[in-house]
Amino acid sequence: MYDEAKMNDQRLKRHVKIVCTLGPASQSEHVISEMLKAGMDIARLNLNYGTLEEHSQTISLVRRLSNDLGLRTGVLLDCPGLKKYPTATIREAFQKHLEFANSQNVDFIALSFISNAEQVNQVRRLLTEIEYSVPLVVKIEQTSALADSEAILDIADGIMVARGDLAIQISIEKVPLAQKRLVKAANQRGKPVITATQMLESMVKSVHPTRAEAADIANAVLDGTDALMLSEESAVGDYPVAAVGMMARIAAEAETAYPYEERLRSAYLASLPEVNDAAARAACLVAQQIGAKAIVAFTSSGATALRVSKYRPIQPIIAITPFDTTVRRMSVVWGVHAEKREKPSIIEKVFDLAVDVATDLGLVTKGDRLVITAGWPMLVSGSTNLVKVHVV
Repeated sequence: MYDEAKMNDQRLKRHVKIVCTLGPASQSEHVISEMLKAGMDIARLNLNYGTLEEHSQTISLVRRLSNDLGLRTGVLLDCPGLKKYPTATIREAFQKHLEFANSQNVDFIALSFISNAEQVNQVRRLLTEIEYSVPLVVKIEQTSALADSEAILDIADGIMVARGDLAIQISIEKVPLAQKRLVKAANQRGKPVITATQMLESMVKSVHPTRAEAADIANAVLDGTDALMLSEESAVGDYPVAAVGMMARIAAEAETAYPYEERLRSAYLASLPEVNDAAARAACLVAQQIGAKAIVAFTSSGATALRVSKYRPIQPIIAITPFDTTVRRMSVVWGVHAEKREKPSIIEKVFDLAVDVATDLGLVTKGDRLVITAGWPMLVSGSTNLVKVHVV
């Protein structure tokens, strides 16, 4: 029997998120529902395959099933772009798929075969033309993109370490260190990073992974990746649900050895001389010192929760927002569990609401401590200026 409370508890305890590629093996209502229960946080649709009509139907199905299960599943649309149209300009390669993404109101767009930061800017200008604001995840899969990765990270909303094509470009022995450098650079900027390709490849045909695959996942978790991605395993494999469950279990076990305190200390080097960033770091430091049960971040766009996530606290980060879009966009962010609630009208209601949500999630009982961070006036972008210890 399906146990929603148990499922949510497992998700709250796991900081790393899981991205699953949907395909022929995972398009039915039953399989998608079981993948969601097993731990899928984001559904990825690869526009290099299938028709736009088929993808539209899958997006609708994912959202309906997610809502039925009380989940906050994100949808990532992977645009083939210059991989599929290598001689095209950015407009010719991406515009049709960007317009489709806009019509579906997807939560993230992944850009394939981007070579440099200027191409990311060109895509942003296309989005401005069609009046669509959406996080851009740039796939690092070319030598040129790897060389320009610092500049790309500065303007992208996140990156994907696409190890398959990258291995062809730079040679396979160089991929592990490139992966570590990219994850570290993204962590320092507080931007989500997805580690992808062949993470559980043996599970395309086998119900069990290899020990090497388990170690690969664990190392990606310990390096600091925000999300792990299944590709063929969930799109065309024989065991898509089992692959999701296996990835979730390996990630959760690896997190028992995650160096939370060390990461919090070392993250000082990535702190910024800004009130917003200082408040996020302070919330994590206080939570660590007093043994708080959770950190509650009130946010409009999700930026406050992202800043807290950058410092990698051991506590769950509860993002409270009045916007469905922000709830879904938090699905890729390490350690963040988002809840939709109305904006509090007075400061006292901020604290009451934080307790109510944390209690509903089973995180606190009487006498427990929460660390609450928010901005006042409430939900004014860039106004995070409050950190409070609240005793339940």
